[in-house]
Amino acid sequence: MTEEQFIEIKDEHLNNMKRALLEEGNIQPIITVFGQDLEENKSAVVHIPLPEKIANSDEGKQMFMDHIVPEISKKLKEKFEIYAVGWASEAWMRESHIDDYDPEVDDYKKLPIKKEILILTIDRETNAESYIYEIIRMSVSPTGDIVEDIELREMPELSKNYGTSEGRFSNLYKKFTA
Repeated sequence: MTEEQFIEIKDEHLNNMKRALLEEGNIQPIITVFGQDLEENKSAVVHIPLPEKIANSDEGKQMFMDHIVPEISKKLKEKFEIYAVGWASEAWMRESHIDDYDPEVDDYKKLPIKKEILILTIDRETNAESYIYEIIRMSVSPTGDIVEDIELREMPELSKNYGTSEGRFSNLYKKFTA
């Protein structure tokens, strides 16, 4: 896969994830592996959706990363040269004043939810890219009816900082190529 091919496929993937959220109202959490099919010698993409039962619990997500991803990555590496790994998911963003939260002691789940966000990441051997969007739902029509209307508002500062954070779904390239 050339750099130009990767950029084209990556951009299409990012646009498809945003479009799916806008059209369907939600997206299923999904890992996307970008690479080269070794048998057919052409660019390829593999989507690995997280089943709802797994995605809706911390224990399920951790089990997926600890046990399922290593097995999937073994199989992929037999037929696929991995170029990048993406992650797409909706999430709740919690906020607190810095003086009101100590990550060593406090449970982050007790912080108030402030925003719903869309997280899109692309992790490569040399760098990681993050795209975070605030999901703004519901508007009121001129007649007073509630309309399901979704807008995505870019959060560039959070996008920049998110790529340096550590979490279960960070460093996916290393997790799939180790």
